[in-house]
Amino acid sequence: MLARVWQALLLLLFVGGGVVAGVVFGLIPAGVLPLAKHQPSAPAPVVEAARQPLPIPVTVTSAVPRSVERRVRTVGTLNGFEEIDISPLVDGNVRRVVCDVGDVVAPGDVLLEIDDTDFQLTVREHARALELELSRLGLEKIPDASFTPASLPSVQRARLVERNAAAILERNKGLADRSVITRDDYEKAELNLETARLDTQQRVIDAEQTLAAVRHREAVLEIADKRLSDTKICAPAITVRTPPGAEGAATMTYTVAERFVSEGEIVRTAPPMKLFRLVVDSVLKLRAAVPERYEAQVKRGQEVSLAVESLPRRRIIGRVSRVNPTVDTANRTFEVEVWVPNDERLLKAGSFATASILVGADADAVTVPEESIVRYAGVTKIFTFVDATAHAVAVELGTRLEIPGEDGVARRWVEVSGAVSPGTLVVTTGHSQLSDGAAVRVREASGGESAAAAEEAP
Repeated sequence: MLARVWQALLLLLFVGGGVVAGVVFGLIPAGVLPLAKHQPSAPAPVVEAARQPLPIPVTVTSAVPRSVERRVRTVGTLNGFEEIDISPLVDGNVRRVVCDVGDVVAPGDVLLEIDDTDFQLTVREHARALELELSRLGLEKIPDASFTPASLPSVQRARLVERNAAAILERNKGLADRSVITRDDYEKAELNLETARLDTQQRVIDAEQTLAAVRHREAVLEIADKRLSDTKICAPAITVRTPPGAEGAATMTYTVAERFVSEGEIVRTAPPMKLFRLVVDSVLKLRAAVPERYEAQVKRGQEVSLAVESLPRRRIIGRVSRVNPTVDTANRTFEVEVWVPNDERLLKAGSFATASILVGADADAVTVPEESIVRYAGVTKIFTFVDATAHAVAVELGTRLEIPGEDGVARRWVEVSGAVSPGTLVVTTGHSQLSDGAAVRVREASGGESAAAAEEAP
């Protein structure tokens, strides 16, 4: 009996030691022991508070109403107001080249001279032929349009002979009635009168033929004079419409863009040769294509701002001069022509230019800093700050503005349209952790942001 008691005690001791060893060495969790239910646990409110997320720190600024210009942007090439290729009107040898590339010439200035020796001899020949025809009429100079052959001496003499024959016939008629003269004498007087009349007519015809020859010689001489004058190649007159900025100017000038001939070279009219290319560059024209959707907005007279690479910091202003009334069906665009003043000739014909056409303005457009814009999965939005909560608002972007800051550094603002009004606080930093309805807190602004904007938050 005593042995069984000792066996039970040893078994109980062995089991108890194993349990204690298991707990000590972590083989048995303490929570499974009956004593674990008596251990105190953490208070429930403290656990719930630990699970709540902390407010996300952000910086905010106010949406600002600004005056925004509505512009249509396009690109194009600057062309001279007029570009002219000069060709010779007569064949000949180039005696002297007067102007070269880059020279500014006015209408009428001589560009090139062709040897005129043969042309001068031709003029002299036709002048002598004209003098010969005038001598046949008894004249020293070309008569005007009121001149008639009846005033010529030959015609006047024939008319006197005709009147004398008529008087003799009249006297012979009375003598014949009284039988003083024979019938043959009377018929001779009639024949003399008829001959005198025909002679007068012939004199008039000859005078008219000689006068016509004089007119012909005059025309031939004028042609010879014209060909002689064509040996001097001059800049042509500008008869096109006056561009804006040139009103009241006496003349417009050309600039020699290219020269294709040298002294001593023979030039010909057939096939035509190019001697010079002249460009009117005191005013340039920009031709550009504008998308069809802006057809109702682009009008003549609208202001156009241009930019070229050669003058990166210069403000260039032009005006829409013409709008093509048709749309190109291939690319769905229409062409506009812009007049660009170039009095200083800083712009060059052929340059590439970007242009923005002012089609309107909005005095109260809502703008926000560019850094407040969030783009994700094709959606553009901003986060507004209302009652310590961030709210996502979908927006559409418009014009971008460069606004100088208090430190002199320009800051970019963007026009937005949507459920945003002037004065609305928008989040400018901290977007990466934000979601719609997230709790936020305003931290002190840094960098280029204004601390005053952060203080506006409630």
